[in-house]
Amino acid sequence: MDKSEIEIKKEPSIESNLSDEECIARNKRKRKVASDTMRKISSHTRGNLPERKVLRKDGLEIDDGREGSCDRFGCQVSNKCSLELTENCQNFIINNNIKDEGTVKNGGNYKSYHISKGEHSCINCYDEIYRFGKKGELKFREWKKKYVKESRCFPRVRMYIQDELLPYWIKCIDCKKFRKVNEKVDNNLISNFKCTNCEDDEDKIVNVAKDREFINSLSTVPLLHNSPAVFYLEAEYFYDEIGMSPVNSVNNFKSLSEKFMKPFNVPDSPTIAFCIKPDIMENDEIGEFPEYTKESLYYLAMRNLIVSLWSLNPYAYLTLEKCESYLIVRGLSRIWYLFELERVYNYLNLKCIINYGLLPIMEKNFLKIPKTKVIIIGSGISGLTVARQLRSFGVDVTILEAKNIIGGRMQDDKSLGVAVGKGAQLITGILNNPLVVTLNQLGILYKPLDDYCPLVDSVNGGVVDILADRISDEHYSCLLDAISDWKKTTKEDVSLDEIMSYVHGMLKKKCKMHWRKDFERLVQWHIGNAEFSCGSRIENVSAQHWDQNEAAPQFAGDHALLTEGCEKLMESLAEGSDIKLNEVVEEVDFSGENVVVKCKSGLNLEGSKVVLAIPLAIYQKELIKFTPKLPETKIKAYQNLGAGLIEKVAVKFPTRFWSELVNKDGKLDYFGCVPSSEKDRGLFNMFYDFSKISEEKPDENCYVLMSYVCGKSVKIVNELSDEEVGKLFVKTLQCMFPDIDIPEPLGQIVTHWGVDKYIGMSYSYIKINGTGDDYDNLAANIDRKLYFAGECTNRWFPQTMTGAFITGLREAGNILEDLLKNF
Repeated sequence: MDKSEIEIKKEPSIESNLSDEECIARNKRKRKVASDTMRKISSHTRGNLPERKVLRKDGLEIDDGREGSCDRFGCQVSNKCSLELTENCQNFIINNNIKDEGTVKNGGNYKSYHISKGEHSCINCYDEIYRFGKKGELKFREWKKKYVKESRCFPRVRMYIQDELLPYWIKCIDCKKFRKVNEKVDNNLISNFKCTNCEDDEDKIVNVAKDREFINSLSTVPLLHNSPAVFYLEAEYFYDEIGMSPVNSVNNFKSLSEKFMKPFNVPDSPTIAFCIKPDIMENDEIGEFPEYTKESLYYLAMRNLIVSLWSLNPYAYLTLEKCESYLIVRGLSRIWYLFELERVYNYLNLKCIINYGLLPIMEKNFLKIPKTKVIIIGSGISGLTVARQLRSFGVDVTILEAKNIIGGRMQDDKSLGVAVGKGAQLITGILNNPLVVTLNQLGILYKPLDDYCPLVDSVNGGVVDILADRISDEHYSCLLDAISDWKKTTKEDVSLDEIMSYVHGMLKKKCKMHWRKDFERLVQWHIGNAEFSCGSRIENVSAQHWDQNEAAPQFAGDHALLTEGCEKLMESLAEGSDIKLNEVVEEVDFSGENVVVKCKSGLNLEGSKVVLAIPLAIYQKELIKFTPKLPETKIKAYQNLGAGLIEKVAVKFPTRFWSELVNKDGKLDYFGCVPSSEKDRGLFNMFYDFSKISEEKPDENCYVLMSYVCGKSVKIVNELSDEEVGKLFVKTLQCMFPDIDIPEPLGQIVTHWGVDKYIGMSYSYIKINGTGDDYDNLAANIDRKLYFAGECTNRWFPQTMTGAFITGLREAGNILEDLLKNF
């Protein structure tokens, strides 16, 4: 299958396919827009022009105030009828010098109904639509029936004219002139349209729509036809409330990324990270496009179209030309939309909402970027991502790496026959995860993890009692709820250990049942998980802010494991970049117009901007001198965050002796180890099954378990030899499986991040009296010269390789935005 083009499905019926329940649910939802426009859409928007009511000859009142000559409303270009629906059309009367009774009575002035500045309907064509029994009125009536199925608004004549009768304006691919087209158009026609005679002048009326103020002259909102957004939104929103035509929106699209991308928020469902609300402008968007705050439909229509096209096929760069071909709307409004579309497209590129990941770099840059030099310190995933994203826009980048290998904390060890990630290897949620998008672009496999996780008792052996598991799980949930309530009533911060110990004791006292030892050990297993997530003993962690990132939506879907490791990902990110290894940066001087980076080797580099993509521990050790000194807010930020540490241990065995834990579906991705006591809760808390098993090639099977040490136990990797750590690993397993004679291991891997001079940690956490603001302060740029990336600069997604990857995209966007502002 060619992934360069979106697949087309068989065209469904225009009639609504929603069930009664879906229709009822959708009708209950309100349009979520800015407070000053939180109202039912005014589908007959008239800009700043006054509204008048007109009494027809037959006594019917028409709520269409643009009747009459439009000169008084600023329509000095032309009030020529744009419809020509009947032989009595004003245009034919003028051309044939026919006297019209209605015109004579009106003093010789032809009546016209305003559609836009440059588009009108004469009274006779209007009557053809409005007057009962006319052919045009019958079509209008059928259109209204379809319209109300996808709208909460009353359909009016001018809405019908805009949606069904105005001509299209398409640009010739040869002469680049706009031409009027009356028949239905689609994206293929637009992409390949050639006019009959390129020598003909462009209609002067086109210039009216090129004026940005043209939109203020519209009498009704021009809604897009067959926007790709219909693929995601057809059952969730009323089309006209997100800038789409209720009648001309047919879902012809098929997604190539449906399993891992859901770009829009679904009402009444939990919010997922990186979901866009299709009916509301985000704060950043309002700041960039304040002119749309009064009526955001125009912006929403364009943004939703672009985001949908990218999400349907993230395997190829989305070009502006492709977006233009799918922007289908009748009338001169399409010309105005096309000029605005480029602004929205550029904005979404800068924010890395579209065109991110690892795609072939195109020769033609999307944006006109001034020539500049960017230096990146650190070749971990955040640094490599910044470089790759900047290079895709033509920016000159050099990466400086202190070690003799790229990748930072993302390193693989394949000595046991399988890829064991010495650092990051787990993906926390695959849905909407930009890192997962990149993996799919590269064809890198990842294994979704099953929810099944048996807990094995290290004291008595065997899987723990189900009742004990449920009781301890409920107890721990109550413990977390109590801490959450405590945080609402006090501003004082203490250690997470202090408040957990207090609440844990209180809950046990109030418990009316006997608190068994196995209950206690199971609770300690849960606390051990908390220490793993922080990478620290909970004595060091802020009780107020340890889980502050959960206030933001997180990635949904399965967790997944990079079964083949990170090597291909890192190499692909680095490919083509200028990377200098073994270059230890000693000083960053940003006192002048440019920034000078000085290395221990004597190498000095100068650039207009520098990105620091280094671990938190390097800031805290002050291994790099900054001239001038970093701001106090920056220093305080990295001091208030903790450099968490976990170490991994993987052991290979000749047999898969733990296979008795496999569930009825034959799955076992991991299992927990319930500790013997509180002091051992950080010792091999979880075991991940990295085994490679093949029925076709059984000789190549290898059986590997990976676990980790954290909290109080993390120090053992430096107190014992790797072989001794391996033996402790086996001893723990022997306690868990007392009836099995565990065979001698065939090898082990033990990490030592804590003693790595240029890394010194695993991931960050918030210390006592620190806050989530410290992540933001560490991320803030300095004078548009120094930029900061890495998981320790990501408030909402810290501690993960996804979080680090996101900061790379973020800082690339920030740099591009700053370059364009000063260009």
